[in-house]
Amino acid sequence: MLTGKIYGKSVLAAALIVFAGSGLSANAHAIIELNGVDAVAGKRSDMTMEIQHGCTGSGTGTIQVIAYVGKPWGKITPKEVDGWKSKVKRTAKGGQQITWDNLGAPQPFNQPFFLPMNISWPKKKGTYSMKVTQVCPDEVMVWGTPDGPATANKPSPPLTPLPQVQVVEKVKVS
Repeated sequence: MLTGKIYGKSVLAAALIVFAGSGLSANAHAIIELNGVDAVAGKRSDMTMEIQHGCTGSGTGTIQVIAYVGKPWGKITPKEVDGWKSKVKRTAKGGQQITWDNLGAPQPFNQPFFLPMNISWPKKKGTYSMKVTQVCPDEVMVWGTPDGPATANKPSPPLTPLPQVQVVEKVKVS
């Protein structure tokens, strides 16, 4: 598990992913839900990120979530969430950073919360990642470890899996 101490408001964070249980039920993670609609190349649709609970090492609630996507992703528009403020900015490499800041006390440790957004999906089909960081008052969890099959020295999925979305090809009408 990747954790670290927070030394001020400059620490970034976010959470999101397609996460399969690792056998360690206490691990925090984020889940991407496409709400029953395929992510279709070049089209827009809604997506919801669920943060199930706070950071596990400290047992504290979440104060910030940050998601990073690469250049192929189109416009991302976070929807309003009571008690949270969101913003999107371009990164130096052409991707986007989506930040949600908690406006009050930390989100209670055992209370899930949902971050809905509208996405303009990449123009080509494929698997696209969304690296997520979750920030608690004294801990940071980064969900960015690429998944893959288990090996003798690596479990599958890893403890901090990289969130991914499968974008499908547009259906051509003849």
